[in-house]
Amino acid sequence: MILAAAAFLSVLGLRLYQEISTEEAQSGPGRFGGGRQSLLVETGVAELHQFESILEVLGELEAQAVVEVMSKISGRLSQVLGHRGEVVEAGQLLAVVDDVDLQQQIRRAEAGIAVSRAGVNRERVTSTSLLIQVERYRDLHENFLISTQELEDLESRLGVAEAQVELAEAQVGQSEASLRELRVQQEQTRIYSPLSGYISVRHLEPGALVSPSAPIISVLNLDRVKTIVGVSESALSQVRVGLKAQIEVDAFPGETYQGTVTRISPFLNPETRTADVEIEVANLDHALRPGMFARVKIDSGISWTSPGIPRSALLTRGSEKGIYVLGEGMTAIFQAIETGRITGEVVEVLGGLEDGVEFVTTGAQNVNEGDRVRLKGDDMGGRDGFRGGAGRPSGRGQESAVSDRGSGVRGQGEAGQDVSVSPDQPGSQGDRSIGQGKRESRQ
Repeated sequence: MILAAAAFLSVLGLRLYQEISTEEAQSGPGRFGGGRQSLLVETGVAELHQFESILEVLGELEAQAVVEVMSKISGRLSQVLGHRGEVVEAGQLLAVVDDVDLQQQIRRAEAGIAVSRAGVNRERVTSTSLLIQVERYRDLHENFLISTQELEDLESRLGVAEAQVELAEAQVGQSEASLRELRVQQEQTRIYSPLSGYISVRHLEPGALVSPSAPIISVLNLDRVKTIVGVSESALSQVRVGLKAQIEVDAFPGETYQGTVTRISPFLNPETRTADVEIEVANLDHALRPGMFARVKIDSGISWTSPGIPRSALLTRGSEKGIYVLGEGMTAIFQAIETGRITGEVVEVLGGLEDGVEFVTTGAQNVNEGDRVRLKGDDMGGRDGFRGGAGRPSGRGQESAVSDRGSGVRGQGEAGQDVSVSPDQPGSQGDRSIGQGKRESRQ
């Protein structure tokens, strides 16, 4: 008995499920024109557009001129003038190295020069005295009062004296050269800026030991800035020196700065397969700063005409890019396409789309494969909001405005959706659609 009762209940439940499913299948699509409401979209066809070969790359701004100011001599810093961010002019004093030792060396050299000059005077007196004696001995020799040997000995002594004068004068010149060298070193204790600009880094403080290889202050000039970007091997043929470039930075949204391609690396980086391209930008107002992230667009000057679609129509599904074309019964069908360059809001179509094929533009992001769509602005009476009229009758004739009290309205639709009214309900004339906050009557 228990098994029989269980079997009877199972058969009864199956019959009830089949009857409910059949009723839902018959009533769902027929009562309000479909189980799922159609989506309001706009459509279009591919049009010819002018495309330009503009290479978009990323880079970082750098100062065109950066100098590490160093000392030419070793010593201890007594002064460091200027701090980070301060403006400096070419020739402005930036640092001073202690020159006490050099001053002592200079005084010693000056004293040595004085001694050398005194020695020159002594040798000159000796040479002059010997010259007078030689002249006297020559007169005596002519009168045979002295021998030839005595005259020659005196002339030899005169030659030695003259050589001593030249040696003393040379020693004076050597001492003076040493003094000039010391004074040059003393001048080098005062370190000046080689260019006008800003102090970017202050490396050392007063009291620090400095050498010719140690930077003291870094100075950069911002009258011109540059960015070095990597251009791929495939696009390198489009770039040449002299091309114009547009630079945008996040610090100044909407501002565009003009630059020029100045240098192109003759070789490619073996790791990235890119070549360095240098772009210079005039920056007289010093608004652009080193380290800013730059978006660079290089105009190669090449343009062509090709079919294009609105960027809003382009969709990505997995690894494919495509659009929704209109099929039978105004259903959306995904069509894969091959895209090219993107200029503004227009996408170049290289293949996959035939001429004259209508596709969804506005609203494509809300559509799924197989969804039924309704075109914005379609004649409700003539086309029932669908191309092809599938699933609902087409009511002709003049429509009147639909009020909230109309007996044929099923209810207010969800936000952003239209609720259609069947023509066979009381109080309706033809097809009507009700949107959120707005009711329309179309003839």
